[in-house]
Amino acid sequence: MGKENLLHVGLCKLEPVQVVHKMCLFRNPAKPRGYDKRIRQTFQQLREWIVCCGLEPRNLLHIGVPVLEDKQLIMYDCCIEFPFPVLEEHRDITLRVLPGGEYALLRVEKTPARIAKAIQLFYSDYVPRNALILDEERPTYEIYYEDTMEYCVPIQK
Repeated sequence: MGKENLLHVGLCKLEPVQVVHKMCLFRNPAKPRGYDKRIRQTFQQLREWIVCCGLEPRNLLHIGVPVLEDKQLIMYDCCIEFPFPVLEEHRDITLRVLPGGEYALLRVEKTPARIAKAIQLFYSDYVPRNALILDEERPTYEIYYEDTMEYCVPIQK
């Protein structure tokens, strides 16, 4: 599989989006077992909560915000778009606005092996070849669809 088959990158402007979110904390990032399961469970909890609000989760953006330290995943913020201006008080679920701006958007088939390889190639090949300057002040997003994921990296214009 060549680089060209994996890297489907475009530049775009993302609008800010209001979301409900719940954070997954990983106590031992050196042993990444169970990350996928915890993240899936957290998104499922958010979807169930969204249904209780009278919304259809399939019609709303599902966004993950990975937080890395020394290239290890230490936190993952599971977010679902939320169109209402206020949120009833809830112990674990809170409201926030994810910032928009200029992003490099990598579209990849939603399989762990393809995602990992495409992200690695994006940083090692695409970013330097295209002289992108990453914006460390804004988060990277993973926007999930049924069969694909958009890996959105903030860039400076």
